[in-house]
Amino acid sequence: MKDEYLNVIKFPLLVSLSLAVIAAAFFGLVFGSYFKLGLSANETVIYSVLFSILTILVSSWVLNLISTHSKIRPRWMEIYSKWMLVHVYYNLASFLNFISFQKKQQLQESYLNFNNEIVLSAAKNIHHTNILLLLPHCLQNSKCKIRVTSDINDCASCGKCDIAELKALAKKLNVRAAVATGGSLARKIIKDTSPDVIVAVACHRDLIDGVRDAWRLPVFGVLNERPNGPCFETTVNLHTIEFAIRKFQ
Repeated sequence: MKDEYLNVIKFPLLVSLSLAVIAAAFFGLVFGSYFKLGLSANETVIYSVLFSILTILVSSWVLNLISTHSKIRPRWMEIYSKWMLVHVYYNLASFLNFISFQKKQQLQESYLNFNNEIVLSAAKNIHHTNILLLLPHCLQNSKCKIRVTSDINDCASCGKCDIAELKALAKKLNVRAAVATGGSLARKIIKDTSPDVIVAVACHRDLIDGVRDAWRLPVFGVLNERPNGPCFETTVNLHTIEFAIRKFQ
């Protein structure tokens, strides 16, 4: 229960803590300089610029927190807040997580949960017709004689792995499903299909990289399960996949 709770709050907690530390350091430096020798003209300019940056960081983070509950408008502001999330706040949280010797996977799961909330919030009350279900090749049974790449319809539906059930689910929900063997193929599939929404399945590292790489697109991330170790006959919760797809339809 504790781990599940941390998987939700860890990323926003680390970002908020990082900003609090930065703000405390800034005001400590300013007041220390002011009470010691006063502020010179150059220091006043420097501190004014730093205060502006701090204000932008804090206000942009508040915007991201709001976006987990309601869609941000106008469009340019939505893109800006997402850019800050991917390129600034994730790195801040990662740095604090690293120096505090915390588990990286827990932070990644929390970030994915946070991103999913933003994606769901932005898609609320919108009917999407072009949904892409993007799957990793490691879901396939290793002994299968048919190597499923790109087109999930190549699957013979033998039922020995989750690919068959995902193929049937995609058909039932009328969404496009594709299997990617790596980041390059995943990017090509996304470019060729130009989806409105992506429901992506992968392991921690690949999913984080993919979500951040395609940050302009709404990507709902679902972590796979690895009962046999990484990248080998993995599985995925089909109910989670169906829940996500139905949320966007």
